[in-house]
Amino acid sequence: MDETIKTEFGVIKKVTVKKMQLLYLEVPNDIENQKKAWPIFEAQFPSLIGRKMYGLDYDETKDYRVCSLVLESDNGEAFGLKQFEFEGGTYIRLRLKFDPPELYEKIGPAYSVLINRYENAINWSLPTIEHYKAKNILDIMLPITS
Repeated sequence: MDETIKTEFGVIKKVTVKKMQLLYLEVPNDIENQKKAWPIFEAQFPSLIGRKMYGLDYDETKDYRVCSLVLESDNGEAFGLKQFEFEGGTYIRLRLKFDPPELYEKIGPAYSVLINRYENAINWSLPTIEHYKAKNILDIMLPITS
């Protein structure tokens, strides 16, 4: 699958997610805990400018990690958060471009489209990823066997 596919939610494309060093806060994997975790997590940083934010959904362990890429400008500071290295992998990405709150309302249905389309290729040993690229752009990604 090297082509792009257009859907009502956005464009689907196969991508490689590279290895990343991430700071994170881990919470139980349900919508309420996820909503509560983001403001707590973001408050740990002196500024969010230049931060790359991710949500990693570990379905097997029922954990959700609110994450930020470790920046060179962090100078080793962990801001009271845990750190880990995400190995990366091959993913199917669906880029959503909607203004909030519509953007957030599209996440569940967009995941359903991806899961239904690629259910036989999903690698559930890796987390699904939400990459918050901008206020109105969100990449949702499912790990697949390459």
